[in-house]
Amino acid sequence: MKASFKIPLLSLSILLAMHVSAEDLDTILIEDTVNINPNTASAEDNGRTRATSADGGDFLKQVNGMSVSRFGGRGLEPILRGQSQTRLNVLLDGAYIHGGCPNRMDPPTSWAALETYENVIVQKGVQTLVNGGGGSGGTVLFERDTRELAEETGIHGRISTMGSHNGIEHDVIADVVASTEKGYVRGISEIKKNGNYDDGNGTEVRSSFDHKQAGLIFGYTPTEDRLFELSVEKNRFRDALYPGAGMDSPEEDSDIVRLRYLDKPANSSIDSIKVEAYLSDVDHLMDNYSLRPNTGMQLATPTTSKTVGGRLVLQSTARKTLIEYGIDMQNNDRDAQLQNDGAGGRSISLMWPDISIEQTGLFAEATTRLDQKQRIKYGARVDLVDTSSSKADVAAQVTGRTANQSYLHYYGTTDTDQDEANVGGLLRYEKDLANDLSLFTGISRSVRTADSTERGMNKWVTDPTLRWVGNPTIKPEKHHQFDVGLSKSTDRLYWSGTVFFDEVSDYILRDSATGQDGILQADGATIYRNVDAQLYGAEVESTITLNNAFKLSGALAYVHATNTSDDRAIAQTPPLNGKVQLDYKQDKWDVGTRINFASKQNRIDDLSPVEVGETAGYGTLNLYGRYQVQKNTNLRLGIDNVLDKSYAEHASRSNSFDPTVVKVNEPGRTVWAKLTVDF
Repeated sequence: MKASFKIPLLSLSILLAMHVSAEDLDTILIEDTVNINPNTASAEDNGRTRATSADGGDFLKQVNGMSVSRFGGRGLEPILRGQSQTRLNVLLDGAYIHGGCPNRMDPPTSWAALETYENVIVQKGVQTLVNGGGGSGGTVLFERDTRELAEETGIHGRISTMGSHNGIEHDVIADVVASTEKGYVRGISEIKKNGNYDDGNGTEVRSSFDHKQAGLIFGYTPTEDRLFELSVEKNRFRDALYPGAGMDSPEEDSDIVRLRYLDKPANSSIDSIKVEAYLSDVDHLMDNYSLRPNTGMQLATPTTSKTVGGRLVLQSTARKTLIEYGIDMQNNDRDAQLQNDGAGGRSISLMWPDISIEQTGLFAEATTRLDQKQRIKYGARVDLVDTSSSKADVAAQVTGRTANQSYLHYYGTTDTDQDEANVGGLLRYEKDLANDLSLFTGISRSVRTADSTERGMNKWVTDPTLRWVGNPTIKPEKHHQFDVGLSKSTDRLYWSGTVFFDEVSDYILRDSATGQDGILQADGATIYRNVDAQLYGAEVESTITLNNAFKLSGALAYVHATNTSDDRAIAQTPPLNGKVQLDYKQDKWDVGTRINFASKQNRIDDLSPVEVGETAGYGTLNLYGRYQVQKNTNLRLGIDNVLDKSYAEHASRSNSFDPTVVKVNEPGRTVWAKLTVDF
């Protein structure tokens, strides 16, 4: 079996087109790439520091510069450099998936069953144009590499089981590969039961859910360079509780089908070919009565979200230049309605009135080596966007209102059919200096089209302060970014520092209606409008190998975000945060401790409908260790939040079930154990 497969959990690749650290952990895989931007974020494999993560967003908290917004036990929304939601491009083994919840109970990372992926790659800011349009905050790639795992023929795999006394009751995973010289089959299965957890005050937080996942991957390798691959996976969540929402979710389902073709043609001007196609289908149901006490109407919101997409990426070489070019497409259709189940499911409001967003992108980028110490990367991308809403004129059964009537009421328009031509580009430069130093700088332009909620949400109720209406003529968001940094890497010392600046035109702001320019009402409804914005920040981190056993590391990140049109802070911007970590490693065992901390955040937007208020600073202590029971068997133990600190992340949702706390608190002290067997 390949070494990377024997890692007890997945490896975390922090791919920032960086100068690779000399760090050589058996539980972390750092991928090398062309050194265009040594932007770096250091994080340990969560098998070293934590039992497991609720989902992909929870796992990404370990990356420097990454924060989350907690909704419940799952569905943690990642925030990178102050940007979240569709400002981050998230791909699950090449596939885009868009959640089924208008309130984002299920962001894309929530569908990532972590331990079934070999690598998680984080690209901060705009590092490449290949993975799709937008992505101003960054790109997160959850990747599987079954072909590499299958290089050793026969049957091999991994089985793991874990449990904790606070939250995760059990999590059992089986991952098996059967391979020959010409192909392979991989089977993946996970069964997880998550109970409610207690926060640091001993208060029970409604956060339980049941999760089952299964997947099959078939690969055919007629030659060393050619691959045909088909994968099918299913995720099923049941009875998921969300204290940060007015509803819970009895059912959340997703199906993903992928096709992939890789080749390196002989005697061709094309060095490599990659063709990918995918279908992701999400069915989501939430209600206010089946999993919680009901005090009024029995309301439910059934939704669907279907995404079909694909890409063709070609790679060629011209002297000292590597060129990547191609085309991609992504079509997303979403439909949702708020209905009264106590009255036979009669519709109250068509929240997503069958909204369709079709995107087709053309891109080309090149990396040129100027000499042995200097490299540049440059490229351009054009995205053609077409949007429509086929049910915008369909009246709800209870209210008799259409989505177009809502749009007309707040924006004076019913033009739901929109076309865009969005142009982006990048230019990056890197130079190797003396004394193991590397300098980089870069500029980029990226354009993000509004998502289905921003352009088409239609929640119409009697109380205007509870209404939520998208803007069908909202302009796309234009980001103009600059970053610069310096890094140093030796056998015993690695450090890096980065500063970044982002000037945004037509930032899409979720706001309250107060009669602003372009908003026809001043009734406090949740609306969307374009403003100008400015974001800037810095990230620093370092790792020092003290001797053959001890390693000390630390990281710090800060971002400042302002709505410059109104001179207001942008809501849910994380405060200064970081970590300090000490690890001690021997051949068959290791132990470590990690302190996570964040400062107080009092720079908030009181007028925003999503800002919950100021947040106190915090510091938490984790302890963890590993013991190799046998050659292929590892036992991991740990205590998260040792001091049982009561705290919440700044961007987390308000807790509607506990009036004594403002936001959904993080788990209190958690003792966990995990056993992993490779064969």
